[in-house]
Amino acid sequence: MDKMNVLFTNTYYQKRVEYTSLISIIPPLDLAYCAALIRQEEPSVHVIMLDANALKLDIQQQVQKIDDLDVDIIVFTATTYSINAVKVLIRSLTRKPRATILIGTHGSALPEQTLQEIPGLDIIICGEPEHSVLAVIQMLKSNQPISQTRGISFRMGEHIISTGTRSLSTDLDTLPFPARDLLPNDAYFSPYSSNVTALQTTRGCPGQCTFCDSHLLYGSTVRTRNPLRIVDEMEECVQQYKIRYFAIIDHTFTVNQSFVVAICNEIIRRQLHVRIRWVCNARADLLDNNTLSAMKQAGCLQIGVGIESGENERLRSVKKEVTEEQIKESIDNIRRHGMLAMGYAIIGFPYETIDDINKTKERIFYFNPHTLQLSFATPLPGSPLFQYCRINNLILSDNWDDYLFLRKSIIRNDTMTAETLNELQYNIVKTFYFRPKKLFELFYLFCFKMRIPYSNFFRAGTTVAKNILNS
Repeated sequence: MDKMNVLFTNTYYQKRVEYTSLISIIPPLDLAYCAALIRQEEPSVHVIMLDANALKLDIQQQVQKIDDLDVDIIVFTATTYSINAVKVLIRSLTRKPRATILIGTHGSALPEQTLQEIPGLDIIICGEPEHSVLAVIQMLKSNQPISQTRGISFRMGEHIISTGTRSLSTDLDTLPFPARDLLPNDAYFSPYSSNVTALQTTRGCPGQCTFCDSHLLYGSTVRTRNPLRIVDEMEECVQQYKIRYFAIIDHTFTVNQSFVVAICNEIIRRQLHVRIRWVCNARADLLDNNTLSAMKQAGCLQIGVGIESGENERLRSVKKEVTEEQIKESIDNIRRHGMLAMGYAIIGFPYETIDDINKTKERIFYFNPHTLQLSFATPLPGSPLFQYCRINNLILSDNWDDYLFLRKSIIRNDTMTAETLNELQYNIVKTFYFRPKKLFELFYLFCFKMRIPYSNFFRAGTTVAKNILNS
């Protein structure tokens, strides 16, 4: 083909995930990286992006947009809880593209099953997506067989063919910056700021948490970018897109603490810290005072820490490899350095009892993070938890829409009903946030200490409160 139009798009899922967590809408960096690499390596290809999630387009509106664009190839991204929307979207298209491609964790975990469940889907990229997407598009563009491409699963007649794994990128700095110029940057939002984007500084997580599926895309070996190049990207975002807030989406940003300090020092050297704020996630055992001090000086606003089940015995059972003492110390230290501590906790693991959950509640209140996201243990395909629950017939739903970790439990528990578990989650979250001391603390911090726009805080806070009270 001499000319080719390639669309990168995701579906509108935001309404479904806005529950008891603080509300953020950030760009799909996986699509933006793929789009940037295609544009760099195949300049004759016309690249388009449609972030239906940020634009709040329902399926019919997204279908209309796609039909109007008349593209040759569509690349979708999806997690487990959004995969059904991709199925409906492909089925609803009036103008069928030459090829439909899926990237993301769900397809990587279940490529053959996903192709069977979505008849209109042609190709699944398994694992890290950029170079596999590029190779497929190059093959299609030159009318070559895609079977020569590593890291994909695809249809060949009545059969599904898998081409094995593709090696992970050894040098992340060879990737171009994400194609943010194709994104609706004004539509991204955080409780702490407008002018928001996502940023990735590392790939891979060495953790072995049984509930996590992150290894499907990026593996377990941590690969870091050059700190200078990371700050170059931040500077470009500030200058070209007026970005003021970065959500660092690395699974464990602080796994290499000298790397973190190098980024912070470069942010400060360029005086970016007076113009930006940023947030990240970290393991409780990878936060020393020197690193925390550098992060605070460089503009870090919030650090998310995995509390999970809180007690040492439960932490060992999910292979968290941290202790409750380390969690308490890390949250206290984050507070001491003047940053917000967000706690991620999980209830509803198999054979967990009401007494276990009440102990988790006690630990959450003892750890005392500023904010809390309390999820249900969800058997995400590709995770050890999924394998365990499937082998032991513990999964209550085969509808992927139900695999939404904030909304409902789908793991059978012989000691309590799913309704009881839902009530426990509701009561923990409500009690956590609606204490007078907590309400006063958050109001004081957000309005007087953290330079947070009132409109953003009010929008996020009222949404969370409404969701809690109406659930």
